[in-house]
Amino acid sequence: MKYISVVAAGAMCVFILTGCAELKELRIETSEQKGMILQLEKDYQICLNELKQTKEKVSQAESDLEIMGVDLRNKQIELEKKDIAVRKQSEAFDQMSEAMKEELKAKQVALKELEGKLTLTMIEAILFDSGKADVKGAGVDALKKVAQVLKNIKDQEIIVAGYTDNVKIGGILARTYPTNWELSAARAISVVKILAAEGVDPHILAAAGYGEYRPVANNETPEGRAENRRMEIILMPKLK
Repeated sequence: MKYISVVAAGAMCVFILTGCAELKELRIETSEQKGMILQLEKDYQICLNELKQTKEKVSQAESDLEIMGVDLRNKQIELEKKDIAVRKQSEAFDQMSEAMKEELKAKQVALKELEGKLTLTMIEAILFDSGKADVKGAGVDALKKVAQVLKNIKDQEIIVAGYTDNVKIGGILARTYPTNWELSAARAISVVKILAAEGVDPHILAAAGYGEYRPVANNETPEGRAENRRMEIILMPKLK
């Protein structure tokens, strides 16, 4: 009987020890699993953060692309406008050449197209008598031809600029025009008034007097001074 009790007790001990070992092993596995779960949670959070950053980058990239698209469309529109302006200016050049062919042949006027500007240069002799700011008959006739071309211009600026030689104004004339600035400005205004009266849009017309300070030739010779006494009608893109 004692033997049976001892065997039973031994079996019980073995069972208990085995159970304890399994429990310990289970606890170890549970601890490892908890560690794995914590690591997975950390990894998951990192993935979430990276995903958020990626989404923000994608959103920013989409925004940048949209801005670039708008800029590209705006540039395309600008280029189209410039292309239209260039074509219109070339048309104006051809029309002006045809309208002023007699004056061009007689070298009373010169016409050039450069850097987006169309410039018609008229010598003093065709427009004014010496020391005068009123346009004479032949000059009015010439300006009427110019106006027939310019009155079709709507989206550009037309600057009328007066220039003189460096001979100082004296005598009675100096009471009206103390310097060449006043004379050149008065002449430019006279031309502007005629162009406007002939149908050129006054909103795009402007007058400027530069006097003697922008010569194109040597003022030491009669020929140079005659070349400096001029009127320029400049067609150019509108200033923004």
